[in-house]
This record gives sequence, C-alpha cells and structure tokens, in this order.
Amino acid sequence: MIRKLLIGCGVVAVLAGLALVGFGWWVKQTQILESGGVLRPAQAAYDVRHYTLNVTVDPDESAISGDLTARLSLRSLRDDLELDLDHRLAVDGVMVDGVEAVFEHRGGVVSFTLPEAAVAGETIEVAVAYHGRPKVALRAPWIDGFVWSETESGAPWVGVTTQGDGCDIWWPCKDHPSDWPEEGMDIRLTVPEGLIGLSNGRPVGRPTVHDGLVTTEWRVSHPIDSYLVTVNIGPFVPVESTYRVADGSLEMPIIFWALPEHAEDAEKMWPQASTILEVFGRRFREYPFLDDKFWVVEAPYLGMEHQTLVAYGADFTDNAYGFDTLLLHEIAHEWWGNAVSVADWADFWLQEGFATYSEALYVLDTRGRTDYLTYMAEMRARIGNRHPLVRGRDLTSFEAYSGDIYVKGAWVLHTLRWLVGDAAHDEMLRRFATDPWTGSAKVDTADFIALAQEVAGRDLEWFFDRYVFEAALPVLHRESDGGAIHRLRWAHDDFLMPVPVRIDGQVQVLDPALGPMEIPDGAEIDPEGWLLCEVVTGR
Repeated sequence: MIRKLLIGCGVVAVLAGLALVGFGWWVKQTQILESGGVLRPAQAAYDVRHYTLNVTVDPDESAISGDLTARLSLRSLRDDLELDLDHRLAVDGVMVDGVEAVFEHRGGVVSFTLPEAAVAGETIEVAVAYHGRPKVALRAPWIDGFVWSETESGAPWVGVTTQGDGCDIWWPCKDHPSDWPEEGMDIRLTVPEGLIGLSNGRPVGRPTVHDGLVTTEWRVSHPIDSYLVTVNIGPFVPVESTYRVADGSLEMPIIFWALPEHAEDAEKMWPQASTILEVFGRRFREYPFLDDKFWVVEAPYLGMEHQTLVAYGADFTDNAYGFDTLLLHEIAHEWWGNAVSVADWADFWLQEGFATYSEALYVLDTRGRTDYLTYMAEMRARIGNRHPLVRGRDLTSFEAYSGDIYVKGAWVLHTLRWLVGDAAHDEMLRRFATDPWTGSAKVDTADFIALAQEVAGRDLEWFFDRYVFEAALPVLHRESDGGAIHRLRWAHDDFLMPVPVRIDGQVQVLDPALGPMEIPDGAEIDPEGWLLCEVVTGR
C-alpha cells in the first residue's frame, strides 16, 4: 500500500513538473513578444518624426479599432518599409502619402511597398488602419497586454502595459527603443459615454459626444517612447493638488484620477506628489513635461511610468519612510526613463537603477543621512549578481530585464557616491538629466561613464568594468597570519576602491593606491555600508 502511494505521489510530481514546463513554454511562445533587439534594415531605414493615433476602445467586446499615421524621415534608399503590429490584430489597409500601398501583415510585422523608390532625406506619411481584440495581459505590468477589468460597482476599468512586449500589442509602431517621434504625438481616444478616457500629453479642446461615444484629444509635446503611450478608461474622479515649480514662476494643477470608491484614500496620499516633484526638481532638474501635464491614474494593475499619465495600482499605503514607494518610483521615471531614455534595452539599468536610487535620495532629503543608509542597507539583500547589469548589445527588453537592474543599479550609484563624494555625485546626476540636452535624449552606459569621469576628473573605467559589466561582486580579502594586524586587499589589483574602516570608534579611509591597507584586529570594515563587495576572511 505504501509502495503504491509513493508511486502515485511520484507520478503526480512528474505530471506537475511537466505541466509547469508546458506552461512555461506556452508563456514564452505566446505571451512574451520581442521588443527591441537587432533593428531590422527596413526599420533602420527611417526615423520617426511624428505619430497621430486614433483609437476606439470597446470594453464590452474587449476590442479596439483605429488608425495610425506616422511621419517618417527616410535615412536610406528603399522601396519597402516596416512597422510592427501584433498578429492578433487585423490590418485593414495601408496608405503612403495618400496612395493605397501593397502590404503584408505576417509574424507581427506590417511590411509595405512605396509607390516609387524613396529618396534618402525625404519625408513620407504612412497610414495604417486596423482593428481586433488585442493581447490580454497575463500579469501586467510584467507580462503585457490589455487589462479588461471592472470596478466594485461593475463599471468597465481598462488599462494597458507594453514595456516588455512593445507598443505593437495595440497600435502600429516602430517597436524599438532607439527611435521615438522627435516632434511628439497626437492621440484621439474614443470610449463609451459615461466613462472617462485618459491618455498622454495635454488635453486639446473639449470632449465630443456622438452616438453614445465620447472622444478626447491629446497632444504630446515631447518625444515619447512607444511603450509609454497608454490609455486608461474608467469612471474616474479627479483629486487635485498644486505644484509650484522650483523658481516660483508657475503653479501647476496636478491630478490623481481615482476610482470613486478610492477617492478618499487618494486625497490622503496625493499631497505627497508635489513634495516628490519638488525634491526631484531640485536634485535633477525641473519636471520635464510642464507644458503637457502631470497626472496619475488609478490602474487595474500595479503601475507603470506612462509619460505624463503615471499608472498607479498599489494600496495607498506609505512605507516606513513616509512615502508611497510605488508612486515615488514611477514619478522618478519621468526623469529617468521618460525624458532620459535608453536607445538599447541593454542599458535598462540606467532607467530602473536611477529611478530606484531616486527613492533613496528622497529619503536622504526628507529624513536625513541615517535613514538614507538604512534604506540602502535594506535594498542590499535583494541583489542577485546572476548577470552583469549590461550583458551585450542589441538586447530585447526580455533579455535585459532582471531584478538587479533596479537594486544593484541603485547600489552602484550609492557606492559611486562614496567614491567621488556628495558634491560630485550630485553634479553627475544633475548633468546627466540635463546635458547636453535640454529636453529629452537617448543615452547609453558609455554616456554616463564619460560624464562621471569628466565630473570626477579621473579614470573610473575600473569601477564600471567591475560593477556594470561583470556579474560577480568585487572581493575584498581580510588576511591575517594570526597576529594583531590584518591586511586588506582587493582580489583584483586594478580595483582601486578606498575602504572605510572604524578603528577605536573613529572612521578612517584606506586607499589601495597609496600602499598596503592594514588594520588592527577588531577593526570594522565599511561600518556605514557604502561598499558593494564581498568580504572574505582568511588567506
């Protein structure tokens, strides 16, 4: 009997394992789309100048329909081009400069021929009409798609995320981080009457009502990454506050669009948003999208940094440091990710690591140094060190994503702060948010390294080589032959990180560039917690 039971349990375990493997295969094959990666020649041949998107969302049918007009500047001579659009959606037609074009929609790519061979430097307009039921999110915002939800009262509540899978989940686009519409975007959103439809940019004109549908228009004044384009639909109510810009020249109304049943919670939380904007405005630069808006909307998923319309789906609860972690992190992305954005997902850590470190800087500015160090110490345990922060080039978002781009990225900045000092570090971040651009810019890790070295006035390649381009942490050996004096040495001789130690209650700094680092027995290494490293005791 026991033998049969054991065999039965074994069979169940095997079947469960096979089911998990099968589910994983299904998720990877059908629920995760590639975004970014190697840019195809038919897309490398042009730059996007402007998008105009008209879209109607039907919550009852979980369907959308619309058209996209893209103004493209041609970089090379071609007679065919490509946009991306998920295979779940149908293309009704493609026009180039008002002329119907021959097209093919296969494998998530809309390829179309030009009426005649295009000339480099020429600007053309491509219009794509489409409709269908878009991909439903399996686990937004990590496994993307539309979220067709309902409020407690039974009203439709709709959102969409695309950072992982790409914009082509729900509208035709060039799904690659290297390009964005330099001249901005116009969005026309139509939803059922009785619901509020929200999108990126500033509202233009007044909503129009026709045949039971409400249409709103939005103008995005700045470049916008395609994955940041969004719609949120629901019976929202506005919770308003005011933000005064750093120089006092402007007071801007800021709005949290809440579900009616959560309006009271939102009213308690929302005043902290103006403080967050003030802190980041002083530290980095003024909020980058003042001429559009700053709104946050309650979403049926955890959250996402959609430009000028941040999605919030947490529980309106502050952490032990007096702020809502999700709200602050997504707001930080308006600087790190939205205004300053990567051209290759390989540099993903520049967006997530900088936004995560912004949380700690907020603690530093509002609660002081001790709490800042505690906040970073709590983050330290979540670092995995399984992959380098940057692991190659031309990566998809799925290939580049890991937990370390958040917490290890933040800790790299924390340790860099120790190395160069507060003033230089603050200048690095401020200049990275502003120079050499004044609006929005595409960046990579090499840009930040070059800026950091310029500000510090010294070589820092050894620092970034070890922390960003290798997975393993630097190893600090603490060696002793049994005597009262211990020697500290880095496993790599070219790693020149000074080491803080506490000896008899006093903190001293030992510099490996100045000779052997020796400490007495009982001395404490890195007492405040600045160094991202592994300390190994013994020979």
